[in-house]
Amino acid sequence: MPDKVVLDSSVIAAVFFREDDVASKAEKILEEFEILYTLDLAIAEITNIAWKKAVFEEEPADIVEEGLSACIEFVTFVCQIVTSAELYDLAFKIAVEKRITAYDALFVAASERCDAPLATADRELARKIDNVILVR
Repeated sequence: MPDKVVLDSSVIAAVFFREDDVASKAEKILEEFEILYTLDLAIAEITNIAWKKAVFEEEPADIVEEGLSACIEFVTFVCQIVTSAELYDLAFKIAVEKRITAYDALFVAASERCDAPLATADRELARKIDNVILVR
């Protein structure tokens, strides 16, 4: 088992927003690997997940905001952040080849660049790529 992993936003959000179906599996991933990578894009995606929880799922905004703060603190202080700017060319090629969004392709590119599996809760993405850990 490798000692490093790239976390996509769905895995980080699952832990800190306590998404019952994947939270415990996501937590195990965080404990299992020594080096945790994610993208700078994760901050924007996690903020959007929090917005959806508050607006569409009508979860109390103050509780969602606590989860959001914990996510951002985790990304900022625990993860090694890979910048999207250094991956855009590889990500574009992956997005076209695998027919996935550029956002997902950036995480896949980070996985390739860091030579680490990508941990995701996205079944559709996991089905289309190699070197993935499906957290479901």
